[in-house]
Amino acid sequence: MIRALAILIALVPAVVYGDVGRACTGGRPQAVANIVGCTAAPCDLVRGQDVIAYIDFTTDRAVQSMTTIPTATALGITAPYPLPAEFAETCNWLEGASCPLSPNEDVTYRLTIPVLPIYPLVSLSIEIDIVDQNDASVACFVVDAQVVPATV
Repeated sequence: MIRALAILIALVPAVVYGDVGRACTGGRPQAVANIVGCTAAPCDLVRGQDVIAYIDFTTDRAVQSMTTIPTATALGITAPYPLPAEFAETCNWLEGASCPLSPNEDVTYRLTIPVLPIYPLVSLSIEIDIVDQNDASVACFVVDAQVVPATV
């Protein structure tokens, strides 16, 4: 009984989210993207709620500071998907690490993306590029998603 319970507890996080990202273009370093509540793309982005993603990556160089730059593509149009300033400062949201980072450091970053109630109900791809103080990519991934209405 205890063994079965231990196995169930170990499997619960895998059911809640899984790696749903794919590689960015241009050979940028790929991150592993785990989005809470999404086990397979397209991920639902619920109007009026925040999306929480845990992004795992390994630095390939020393990094002093980082910024998160999201870009959305929907209906054939690509546009910036600006984050509120407090969420764009990547170093403020690292778990178990802090900037500056050393080369080959394993990092987990908790990203919060607000989904505003005014967003249209569309399918889209979101590219998340994490860049360093020189605007060079540190980690990147693309996730397919769809904006869905909040259920009452």
